[in-house]
Amino acid sequence: MKYLLSTLFFLFLGIEADAKGFPDNFKAENHHWNLGLHFGGIGQTEGFGMPVFTVSATIYGFYFDVGGWPSVHENDVRGDKWDDDEALMLHAGYQLPFTKWFRVIPIIGYSYCASGTTDGANYHITNSGIHNEFTADESFSKFDYGTAAVFNINHINIQATITRYSWYVGVGYEF
Repeated sequence: MKYLLSTLFFLFLGIEADAKGFPDNFKAENHHWNLGLHFGGIGQTEGFGMPVFTVSATIYGFYFDVGGWPSVHENDVRGDKWDDDEALMLHAGYQLPFTKWFRVIPIIGYSYCASGTTDGANYHITNSGIHNEFTADESFSKFDYGTAAVFNINHINIQATITRYSWYVGVGYEF
């Protein structure tokens, strides 16, 4: 079944994409801006499994995204201790438009995940409020790489991204 679907996909892709049209797609489709919102997971391959919210921008073919998950009890006013997590990721890449409706974005970047304890008794106060100290029990901070598949339907981009340490899906609007 997997081979049948792969074959049909590439046959359908080949109907619209030809070598003569590829430079035209590059000029036409990489002349736009796109802003997107995504939701997914990070750290599953390293035993963490945290949610992640991501924002992305594609500007004239150049792709950037940033995502994360804050420690939940960072600003909590109680003097307790909590099991907590935090995550951050950054990626950059360049969009390859194979057709008007299908694009691939190879990306490289950075991923960070930590699981630990937020201590409400160890805090400091600033103009923006109370900030409790987070201490990581286990974490990873690594180079990340992957790819994104983008489907464009009337200026609405549906994107699915998978990297070595994260995955996320989302929607964006192309200007």
